[in-house]
Amino acid sequence: MITAGGVGERFGSSVPKQYVELGGRQVISYVIEACRKSQQADAILVVAHPNYHSELVANYGVDVAASGPELNVTKRNGLDYIRSHSACEKLVVVDAVRPAVECQVIDRFFTRLDEYDAVASARKITDSLGRYGQWIVNREEYYTLSTPEGFKFGLIDKHFKADSPLTESIQQLPETSRVYLDFDVPYYDKLTYPEDLERLQSILSRRK
Repeated sequence: MITAGGVGERFGSSVPKQYVELGGRQVISYVIEACRKSQQADAILVVAHPNYHSELVANYGVDVAASGPELNVTKRNGLDYIRSHSACEKLVVVDAVRPAVECQVIDRFFTRLDEYDAVASARKITDSLGRYGQWIVNREEYYTLSTPEGFKFGLIDKHFKADSPLTESIQQLPETSRVYLDFDVPYYDKLTYPEDLERLQSILSRRK
């Protein structure tokens, strides 16, 4: 499932940033390509604004579902679509604005789901960490979470709430869930600002 409902307010473009060009291609095309090259993915769903559905189907041949006004609504819509259109067992979720995602990572997450309930991309904090009201904070006790992320579909479908204030899907699972934190996901950088385009282009060029 590729979440593509963002409007890119911070990016300052006339179109959402997942549709801007990077190396002569739409940003989202790199993500779709990585999913398509996966050896374990059976189907690709893009959850996007209906204005872009016909373009996505025509250009990339993917399934589409309507996004919502917030990311958690978009994810919930995608889960509902998958449940009603397939007998999904494992799900990997990727942001449409992470064009450096690799098919090998997607396959690794699917494989991890044979043993775990969920898989998350995690990154250690390398800068000094501060907290209001606390002078010294041990950064080794913390890490960041991001996509790609993977789930046993039945579990995430049961527990995921569109109105949850939590920003990471795995946080909505029961605390007893078996979660694998993958600290070896390379280049899952997110396109947020226009200046990120040059950095991401450099990553993609080096990979080629």
